Amino acid sequence: MKRSVALLAIAFLLAVVGAVCLVAGRFERRLAVAQEDMAVLDFDDPQNEYPQLQQDLEKLPWVSQRLLTEIQLRRATLQYWQRHYADLAKDVASPKRSDEQVDPNLQFIIANATFRLAQQGPRDKTTILRNLDTAIRAYADALRAGNERPDTAFNYELALRIRAEIASGKRKDLPFEMTEDQSDANMHGDPGEPPKDMKVQQFQIRIPMDPKDFKNSQEQTAGTGQPRKRRG
Repeated sequence: MKRSVALLAIAFLLAVVGAVCLVAGRFERRLAVAQEDMAVLDFDDPQNEYPQLQQDLEKLPWVSQRLLTEIQLRRATLQYWQRHYADLAKDVASPKRSDEQVDPNLQFIIANATFRLAQQGPRDKTTILRNLDTAIRAYADALRAGNERPDTAFNYELALRIRAEIASGKRKDLPFEMTEDQSDANMHGDPGEPPKDMKVQQFQIRIPMDPKDFKNSQEQTAGTGQPRKRRG
Protein backbone atom coordinates (compact mmCIF):
# COMPACT_ATOMS: atom_id res chain seq x y z
CA MET A 1 0.00 0.00 0.00
CA LYS A 2 2.72 2.42 0.99
CA ARG A 3 4.68 1.53 -2.12
CA SER A 4 1.68 2.21 -4.33
CA VAL A 5 1.15 5.63 -2.73
CA ALA A 6 4.82 6.47 -3.17
CA LEU A 7 4.71 5.47 -6.82
CA LEU A 8 1.59 7.57 -7.38
CA ALA A 9 3.24 10.55 -5.67
CA ILE A 10 6.36 10.18 -7.83
CA ALA A 11 4.24 9.87 -10.97
CA PHE A 12 2.29 13.00 -10.01
CA LEU A 13 5.47 14.97 -9.39
CA LEU A 14 6.93 13.86 -12.70
CA ALA A 15 3.73 14.86 -14.47
CA VAL A 16 3.86 18.31 -12.85
CA VAL A 17 7.53 18.77 -13.78
CA GLY A 18 6.79 17.64 -17.32
CA ALA A 19 3.91 20.09 -17.64
CA VAL A 20 6.06 22.94 -16.33
CA CYS A 21 8.84 22.08 -18.77
CA LEU A 22 6.35 21.87 -21.63
CA VAL A 23 4.90 25.30 -20.86
CA ALA A 24 8.38 26.80 -20.43
CA GLY A 25 9.52 25.28 -23.72
CA ARG A 26 6.57 26.75 -25.59
CA PHE A 27 7.23 30.20 -24.16
CA GLU A 28 10.92 29.95 -25.03
CA ARG A 29 10.04 28.95 -28.58
CA ARG A 30 7.64 31.87 -28.99
CA LEU A 31 10.28 34.23 -27.61
CA ALA A 32 12.93 32.80 -29.95
CA VAL A 33 10.70 33.13 -33.03
CA ALA A 34 9.90 36.74 -32.16
CA GLN A 35 13.60 37.49 -31.69
CA GLU A 36 14.38 35.82 -35.02
CA ASP A 37 11.86 38.10 -36.73
CA MET A 38 13.46 41.09 -35.02
CA ALA A 39 16.88 40.06 -36.33
CA VAL A 40 15.66 40.19 -39.94
CA LEU A 41 13.80 43.48 -39.29
CA ASP A 42 10.35 41.91 -39.58
CA PHE A 43 8.53 43.82 -36.85
CA ASP A 44 4.90 42.83 -37.57
CA ASP A 45 4.79 39.51 -35.71
CA PRO A 46 6.88 40.61 -32.67
CA GLN A 47 4.64 43.66 -32.30
CA ASN A 48 1.73 41.31 -31.59
CA GLU A 49 3.67 38.49 -29.92
CA TYR A 50 5.55 40.41 -27.21
CA PRO A 51 2.45 41.94 -25.53
CA GLN A 52 0.69 38.56 -25.63
CA LEU A 53 3.74 36.84 -24.16
CA GLN A 54 3.90 39.35 -21.34
CA GLN A 55 0.20 38.92 -20.54
CA ASP A 56 0.48 35.13 -20.55
CA LEU A 57 3.55 35.14 -18.31
CA GLU A 58 2.03 37.56 -15.80
CA LYS A 59 -0.75 35.02 -15.20
CA LEU A 60 1.75 32.42 -14.00
CA PRO A 61 2.81 32.78 -10.34
CA TRP A 62 6.15 30.99 -10.72
CA VAL A 63 7.59 33.12 -13.53
CA SER A 64 10.74 35.03 -12.60
CA GLN A 65 10.89 38.80 -12.85
CA ARG A 66 14.00 38.48 -14.99
CA LEU A 67 12.03 36.95 -17.87
CA LEU A 68 9.33 39.62 -17.67
CA THR A 69 12.01 42.31 -17.69
CA GLU A 70 13.62 40.73 -20.75
CA ILE A 71 10.32 40.84 -22.63
CA GLN A 72 9.77 44.46 -21.61
CA LEU A 73 13.26 45.30 -22.89
CA ARG A 74 12.60 43.63 -26.22
CA ARG A 75 9.26 45.41 -26.54
CA ALA A 76 10.97 48.73 -25.86
CA THR A 77 13.65 47.98 -28.46
CA LEU A 78 10.94 47.17 -30.98
CA GLN A 79 9.08 50.41 -30.22
CA TYR A 80 12.26 52.44 -30.54
CA TRP A 81 13.15 51.12 -33.99
CA GLN A 82 9.55 51.61 -35.07
CA ARG A 83 10.00 55.27 -34.02
CA HIS A 84 7.23 55.06 -31.41
CA TYR A 85 9.12 57.49 -29.21
CA ALA A 86 6.08 59.02 -27.54
CA ASP A 87 4.96 55.65 -26.13
CA LEU A 88 8.37 55.11 -24.55
CA ALA A 89 8.73 58.67 -23.27
CA LYS A 90 5.54 58.34 -21.23
CA ASP A 91 7.52 56.39 -18.64
CA VAL A 92 9.70 59.43 -17.93
CA ALA A 93 6.76 61.63 -17.02
CA SER A 94 5.08 59.01 -14.80
CA PRO A 95 6.04 59.28 -11.11
CA LYS A 96 8.03 56.40 -9.64
CA ARG A 97 8.09 55.01 -6.14
CA SER A 98 11.28 55.38 -4.18
CA ASP A 99 11.57 51.58 -3.89
CA GLU A 100 10.71 50.86 -7.52
CA GLN A 101 13.46 49.05 -9.42
CA VAL A 102 14.10 50.23 -12.98
CA ASP A 103 16.04 48.08 -15.44
CA PRO A 104 19.12 50.10 -16.51
CA ASN A 105 18.99 48.92 -20.13
CA LEU A 106 15.30 49.70 -20.40
CA GLN A 107 15.89 53.15 -18.94
CA PHE A 108 18.60 53.78 -21.55
CA ILE A 109 16.21 53.00 -24.40
CA ILE A 110 13.62 55.31 -22.84
CA ALA A 111 16.20 58.08 -22.56
CA ASN A 112 17.15 57.71 -26.23
CA ALA A 113 13.49 57.83 -27.22
CA THR A 114 13.04 60.99 -25.15
CA PHE A 115 15.92 62.69 -26.97
CA ARG A 116 14.52 61.62 -30.35
CA LEU A 117 11.16 63.01 -29.32
CA ALA A 118 12.82 66.32 -28.51
CA GLN A 119 14.26 66.36 -32.03
CA GLN A 120 10.78 65.97 -33.46
CA GLY A 121 9.17 68.57 -31.15
CA PRO A 122 8.49 72.26 -31.68
CA ARG A 123 11.46 74.34 -32.72
CA ASP A 124 11.10 77.32 -30.40
CA LYS A 125 13.90 77.79 -27.90
CA THR A 126 11.78 77.45 -24.75
CA THR A 127 10.24 74.14 -25.83
CA ILE A 128 13.58 72.76 -27.02
CA LEU A 129 15.21 73.49 -23.67
CA ARG A 130 12.30 71.98 -21.77
CA ASN A 131 12.39 68.80 -23.88
CA LEU A 132 16.16 68.57 -23.48
CA ASP A 133 15.78 68.80 -19.71
CA THR A 134 13.46 65.80 -19.87
CA ALA A 135 15.98 63.84 -21.94
CA ILE A 136 18.85 64.78 -19.61
CA ARG A 137 16.83 63.64 -16.61
CA ALA A 138 16.11 60.33 -18.37
CA TYR A 139 19.81 59.72 -19.03
CA ALA A 140 20.61 60.58 -15.42
CA ASP A 141 18.00 58.05 -14.27
CA ALA A 142 19.65 55.41 -16.46
CA LEU A 143 23.04 56.12 -14.91
CA ARG A 144 21.61 56.05 -11.39
CA ALA A 145 19.90 52.76 -12.17
CA GLY A 146 23.33 51.23 -12.78
CA ASN A 147 23.69 51.41 -16.55
CA GLU A 148 27.42 51.12 -17.27
CA ARG A 149 27.33 51.39 -21.06
CA PRO A 150 29.81 54.02 -22.32
CA ASP A 151 27.23 55.47 -24.72
CA THR A 152 24.88 56.21 -21.82
CA ALA A 153 27.38 58.60 -20.22
CA PHE A 154 28.34 59.94 -23.66
CA ASN A 155 24.71 60.71 -24.59
CA TYR A 156 24.16 62.32 -21.18
CA GLU A 157 27.15 64.65 -21.59
CA LEU A 158 26.21 65.35 -25.22
CA ALA A 159 22.69 66.36 -24.24
CA LEU A 160 24.10 68.64 -21.52
CA ARG A 161 26.49 70.27 -23.99
CA ILE A 162 23.80 70.79 -26.63
CA ARG A 163 21.49 72.36 -24.04
CA ALA A 164 24.22 74.72 -22.85
CA GLU A 165 24.99 75.80 -26.43
CA ILE A 166 21.33 76.42 -27.24
CA ALA A 167 20.79 78.33 -23.99
CA SER A 168 23.83 80.54 -24.69
CA GLY A 169 22.90 81.13 -28.32
CA LYS A 170 25.88 79.27 -29.81
CA ARG A 171 23.50 76.72 -31.33
CA LYS A 172 20.11 77.48 -32.81
CA ASP A 173 18.56 74.03 -32.90
CA LEU A 174 18.97 70.36 -32.06
CA PRO A 175 20.90 68.09 -34.42
CA PHE A 176 18.64 67.10 -37.27
CA GLU A 177 17.13 63.61 -37.10
CA MET A 178 17.15 61.57 -40.27
CA THR A 179 13.71 60.50 -41.45
CA GLU A 180 12.82 57.01 -42.65
CA ASP A 181 13.21 58.12 -46.27
CA GLN A 182 16.63 59.64 -45.68
CA SER A 183 18.33 56.96 -43.59
CA ASP A 184 18.59 53.18 -43.77
CA ALA A 185 19.93 52.91 -40.24
CA ASN A 186 18.48 50.03 -38.25
CA MET A 187 19.05 48.11 -35.05
CA HIS A 188 22.11 46.42 -36.60
CA GLY A 189 23.83 49.74 -37.33
CA ASP A 190 24.37 51.97 -40.32
CA PRO A 191 24.80 50.27 -43.71
CA GLY A 192 28.26 50.37 -45.23
CA GLU A 193 29.07 52.32 -48.36
CA PRO A 194 32.15 53.37 -50.37
CA PRO A 195 33.90 56.55 -49.21
CA LYS A 196 32.26 59.66 -50.66
CA ASP A 197 35.52 60.94 -52.19
CA MET A 198 36.24 57.65 -53.99
CA LYS A 199 34.83 56.39 -57.27
CA VAL A 200 33.00 53.09 -57.27
CA GLN A 201 35.53 51.65 -59.75
CA GLN A 202 38.32 52.31 -57.24
CA PHE A 203 36.56 50.58 -54.37
CA GLN A 204 37.98 47.09 -53.87
CA ILE A 205 36.29 44.35 -51.88
CA ARG A 206 38.56 41.93 -50.08
CA ILE A 207 37.08 38.45 -49.78
CA PRO A 208 38.72 36.12 -47.22
CA MET A 209 40.26 33.04 -48.77
CA ASP A 210 38.52 29.76 -48.11
CA PRO A 211 40.56 27.64 -45.62
CA LYS A 212 40.70 24.73 -48.10
CA ASP A 213 42.04 26.96 -50.88
CA PHE A 214 44.60 28.44 -48.52
CA LYS A 215 45.80 24.99 -47.49
CA ASN A 216 46.06 23.86 -51.12
CA SER A 217 48.06 26.95 -52.07
CA GLN A 218 50.45 26.28 -49.20
CA GLU A 219 50.97 22.66 -50.29
CA GLN A 220 51.52 23.58 -53.97
CA THR A 221 54.16 26.24 -53.30
CA ALA A 222 55.99 24.55 -50.42
CA GLY A 223 59.61 23.78 -51.38
CA THR A 224 59.24 24.95 -54.99
CA GLY A 225 60.58 28.44 -54.55
CA GLN A 226 57.69 29.76 -56.60
CA PRO A 227 55.97 32.93 -55.41
CA ARG A 228 52.64 32.35 -53.74
CA LYS A 229 49.60 33.72 -55.49
CA ARG A 230 47.14 35.59 -53.35
CA ARG A 231 43.46 35.22 -53.92
CA GLY A 232 40.69 37.53 -52.86
